[in-house]
Amino acid sequence: METTERSKLYNLIKYPGREAASSDKLIVENDCMSSPGVALFLGNEVSGVDTDIMPLLDEVVEIPMFGLKNSLNVAACAPVVMYEILRQWKVSSSSSSSSKSSEE
Repeated sequence: METTERSKLYNLIKYPGREAASSDKLIVENDCMSSPGVALFLGNEVSGVDTDIMPLLDEVVEIPMFGLKNSLNVAACAPVVMYEILRQWKVSSSSSSSSKSSEE
């Protein structure tokens, strides 16, 4: 994706979800209940996210690049952004491994 006027660095965005899930803030719309969260739409290296979808997005994020390349493949960028989301939500690997051992 080329930088757009809407683009923000991935680590400067506040990703919703964790606080809403813990505070039981539910949204009721069309008889469906949901809580705020995050949906990631990841585009390919050549064409990015479909331009028809771009106006529907709340935020457009990018990962800064150094050197001659200006794109990352999905396998490289998805974990970077997902790590940032989990970091903001204060999810640690120790909390997931402790819940796993308690289930056994």
